[in-house]
Amino acid sequence: MESLKIRGSNRPAITAIINPAAGRRGAALAWRYIQAHLTHPVEILQTEGPAHASRLTSQAIKQGADRIVAVGGDGTINEVVNGFFEHNKLISDRAMLGIVPHGTGSDFIKMLGLPQDHQKAAMLIEGGAPRRIDLLNVRYTQMDGTAVSRYSVNIASFGMGAMVASRVSRSLKIFGRKFSYVVALLRTAMAFSGNKVTISGDSATAIDTKVTSVAMGNGKYQGGGMVMCPRAVIDDGLLDVTLIHFLRVPELIRNLPLLYNGKIYTHPKVQYLRVTSLRADSKEPVLIEIDGEPLGRLPVEISVLPRAMQIVSP
Repeated sequence: MESLKIRGSNRPAITAIINPAAGRRGAALAWRYIQAHLTHPVEILQTEGPAHASRLTSQAIKQGADRIVAVGGDGTINEVVNGFFEHNKLISDRAMLGIVPHGTGSDFIKMLGLPQDHQKAAMLIEGGAPRRIDLLNVRYTQMDGTAVSRYSVNIASFGMGAMVASRVSRSLKIFGRKFSYVVALLRTAMAFSGNKVTISGDSATAIDTKVTSVAMGNGKYQGGGMVMCPRAVIDDGLLDVTLIHFLRVPELIRNLPLLYNGKIYTHPKVQYLRVTSLRADSKEPVLIEIDGEPLGRLPVEISVLPRAMQIVSP
């Protein structure tokens, strides 16, 4: 079988971006199992710190790679996705994202039906069909007040959800992300008194309310398996918004199962919106997170980029 190589070059057309710290340092081992079944050469690059995956991805695409495989969790996937873009434009419309999930969260891949078998995963990397998916363009505020823009492939949220993500990111996660997230959620809730925010979507009237958390989803899952946006579809051109009005601690604890069973919209204090864009602001500091990574604060503006990039699909 002829090797997949960049035209006019001896470099492989497939590049794997591996986060060696992902999944409690198990990502590199997971990749070795899959690599044993590959029939084509693959360029292997390891990340060395925050944002490095984006730089490695950008460089590989510019040098002709047309399949970039993110090996790690949701944070790694997010960085790789952002590396596909430069100056708010795709570097190459030919390039596709492949995913080998191995993180403590891995929420985004729950919607993709990726194979767990190593041999099937290798076959997918080399021969999977392209599928176009939506992205979210998130324009948010850094803690120093600087406005920046970032792409999200899964879910962005603000309020208590972002505070929990910040706490989880600092924890050891030795029992996995789901357990760590629940513990962090309960600890955060004990001192949380809600955030007063103003939210407007498309041309609808603005909503002024006190919230526990607001999740804005391209994908469905967050926090190691919470079904925060159960109706979200990754290629429908729409943004699903789950607005959880303020819940006191006893009510929050009593309704924790709704966060996992997909029935969150049955709660009377949960509001569902479906829009193409959304803006949120507050007179108080309100943290935000993007694909599980705490990155800044409100104000934030989010818009959907329909079918913005290609992924390798089963």
